[in-house]
Amino acid sequence: MKHRLLVLFSAVSLLSSIGCTQPQAGANSSLPAKAPGRYVESLTSAGIPRSYILRVPRGYDGKKRLPLVVLLHGWTGSAKTSEMSTRMGIKAQQEDFVLAIPDGLGNPQGWNAGFIDLSGKKQDDVAFIDKLIEQVESEVGIDPDRVYVAGHSNGAMMTNLIGAKLSHKVAAIAAVAGSIGVPKKEGGFNSIPEPVGPVSVLLIHGKQDKMVQYESTAQALLHVIGAMDSAKWWAKNNGCKLEPKETTSTNANIITTTFERGKDRTEVSLISILNGTHDWPGGIGLNGVEMATGLNATDVIWDFFKSHPKKH
Repeated sequence: MKHRLLVLFSAVSLLSSIGCTQPQAGANSSLPAKAPGRYVESLTSAGIPRSYILRVPRGYDGKKRLPLVVLLHGWTGSAKTSEMSTRMGIKAQQEDFVLAIPDGLGNPQGWNAGFIDLSGKKQDDVAFIDKLIEQVESEVGIDPDRVYVAGHSNGAMMTNLIGAKLSHKVAAIAAVAGSIGVPKKEGGFNSIPEPVGPVSVLLIHGKQDKMVQYESTAQALLHVIGAMDSAKWWAKNNGCKLEPKETTSTNANIITTTFERGKDRTEVSLISILNGTHDWPGGIGLNGVEMATGLNATDVIWDFFKSHPKKH
């Protein structure tokens, strides 16, 4: 098994390095002219050094603005592990979008998602991601109407918070195995604030998730606002039609619930996976590539993002 994972990691690393030695892009262009490649970059937020992986696809020539996807790892993860497990870097090369994968804080690393801080550092991670987006925009030509954020687990919780607080900047978010809040001891919930504007939302959650509850009756380590309640919350705040459309996959394992006709043509979609666990569907885990669910989350997320640029 270790040999199998080593081979997979080596393949991803090889693909990651492609393009790093190419010449500077678009020397005579008015857009930022960072050469295609994979970089490990840093910035300072609230006086604390932060790091992230930046991947500029081979197709960037400094003449055309590209979409940006920010990818957030889960608790105990890192930028490197998220890059490998999701294979989002490969997708970025195939589809010509810029990818930024930041590291959280703490040991193990996590995010301060507002209603839960798994970094233990009480830092403003929304401000950090906001600053990261601005720094990437200063280096690469980014389409301001196609800035997206995706995350897994604690990173998915952080993604929901970013969707609420940076909806003026982010067109769509995708949260895998996350939530918008957790219950208070005295009753009620600690949750993300209402979004400042409309943002399209994709939620993906496995019903067999033993780490983050799919719904309030499920047995899991972390009790949260459930996936459907999270989707309905987003649909209400986006002004979507509250009678959703529902489709079921041919094998009846995947149910997609979609709330349409939100403000600025936004929509909210929940993909529920009957046999889904806490893993990134279709990603690389300890047992190799996840294939049991029949879903590739990376492909589905990018398709959703492509279909949901920011409308004005």
